[in-house]
Amino acid sequence: MAWLRSLLSRLAGTDWREIATAPFDRTIELAVIEGGVDVFAACCIRHGDIWLDAETLRPVAIAATHWRYRQPTIFPVSCC
Repeated sequence: MAWLRSLLSRLAGTDWREIATAPFDRTIELAVIEGGVDVFAACCIRHGDIWLDAETLRPVAIAATHWRYRQPTIFPVSCC
């Protein structure tokens, strides 16, 4: 049942998680949560101890506290 909960949280993408549990080499959203939620504008990739911009692969200086799976801008649909 835990795998189903994990899958649903990935699809929903609304669960912010502690930054220490962020996956490596995956495109994710970062945020600083201190009273409110400040989401970083660009999606990032964790590579070792640094964060990279997912589009340019340039290092990003951010002290993120939380992460979540990237929210798709266009949801997949089927015409049939």
